[in-house]
Order: sequence, then C-alpha cells, then structure tokens
Amino acid sequence: MQDKFLQLLGLAQRAGAVASGTMACLQALRKGKAKLLIVAVDTELKVAAEYRKIAEKNSIPLITISSQAELGNAIGKSRRAAVVIADPNFGRRLWELSLNNGGGPSCPK
Repeated sequence: MQDKFLQLLGLAQRAGAVASGTMACLQALRKGKAKLLIVAVDTELKVAAEYRKIAEKNSIPLITISSQAELGNAIGKSRRAAVVIADPNFGRRLWELSLNNGGGPSCPK
C-alpha cells in the first residue's frame, strides 16, 4: 500500500499539486493553501514540531510516513523532510491511503 501512496504522491507532483522544501511548505501552510501535510519520520524533531504546530493551528491533516529519501524520491527530488499537498482531491486520496495502510496520520482534522 505504501507503494500506491508514493506513486500517487509522484502523480500529484507531476500535476503541480505539491510544494516541497522547507520554505515552500511553510509558506503554503501559512497562506492556507495546504490540504495535507506529509512529514518524513526521520525529520529533525525541532523541524517536525514546527510543522505539526502550524498544521494543528490551521486544522491541516498531517501524515508521518516514509523517510526523507523515499519522500524526495517519490516526487523526483532530493531528500525532503516534508511536502504539502495543495489539491483537495489528491489530499483526500492520500489521506485515505494512509488510513488503509495503517500509516501515521497524526492530526486527523
């Protein structure tokens, strides 16, 4: 199931529905453009806490899944600590896949 999740994440990237990189993610979160936040499990605790704080404040669902290397690879980039999904349809489907996978949703709002 994680393969399906990562493949759909790659499709979302190709469709232009993904923001990646610290500044792009934080900007999308703060501007209300984020529909889903995905944080790699091996992200530095301080950075992950900042993402979590903003996601909770703005009621943005947050998933912890994969590693930075896998997350980056799924979107055709180098290692990524987090990605933001801006499209509601991709966000909903990725959320559903994470629930079916027993993945790590941590802010189910």
